[in-house]
Amino acid sequence: MAETSAFAKIWLKTITTLWLVAIAYVDARTAIIPNQLTLPAIALLGRWRAIHGGWYALTVTAARLGLLSHTQIHLGLVDGQALSRLLFVLLAWGLCFLLWQLHVVGGGDAKTLMALFALFPTADFGAFLCAGVLILSLPLLALKLWRTGPCTCWQVLREKLTEGPLLPTERELEAKGQPYAWTFCLPGVAYLWFLW
Repeated sequence: MAETSAFAKIWLKTITTLWLVAIAYVDARTAIIPNQLTLPAIALLGRWRAIHGGWYALTVTAARLGLLSHTQIHLGLVDGQALSRLLFVLLAWGLCFLLWQLHVVGGGDAKTLMALFALFPTADFGAFLCAGVLILSLPLLALKLWRTGPCTCWQVLREKLTEGPLLPTERELEAKGQPYAWTFCLPGVAYLWFLW
């Protein structure tokens, strides 16, 4: 039984890795992440989190009403973290939606992040993802600064701060947006294989 479980876990990790590699590759080639790559994962994982969290809430409510004993809950009938994971996913999805509305990330990027947060609904993953994106993005920012020169970057920043808007517009995102899905797919793969 343990061999089957280990095989299933490796198989699941391999499929998830291939999915993230496909997203990063398609984004790098076309600068668009199609809905076919993100929406099934969001629907499947989101539904799982909703059912799992709802089952926990229902079970605890039944126990409090005396319809089910607390012993049955503690014997493994439910996962005590299910509801907090569901709430974390909803919060993360709201943040992803906000980032998309503010034109910080594109729609495909936001949906990929939503799927990742549904897969790994923990603050540990959120911190790991933030650190990974920062570590991967700083060299890209330094390269951009080196290519354009520090004076040009400071001038653009000064114009943004004084003349606004500070955040990119939809037109700027479409014209100057870069395919950076790999910067969150790579930390997702690392977390999947080494910390999950």
